[in-house]
Amino acid sequence: MDQVHHLADPIPDRAMELKFQELGAAQRPEALAESSAVCAELDRYDIDVVLQAVYEWGGYRYTHARDAVAAAKRARK
Repeated sequence: MDQVHHLADPIPDRAMELKFQELGAAQRPEALAESSAVCAELDRYDIDVVLQAVYEWGGYRYTHARDAVAAAKRARK
């Protein structure tokens, strides 16, 4: 990921960065996969595990920040 999202804080909180590092270390692909057999198949077919941001607002989850923001704006009207 070469480009920082335009809504991201340009100077991220160091404590948050450390929590992300801890999360990454604790959740290896083996832990995210359902079993060692699944992990072996992921490796066999060169499939990467990718963590994805999820935005939650008002009891709903959004995969795009713009959708969460739009829902919040609609609710304010």
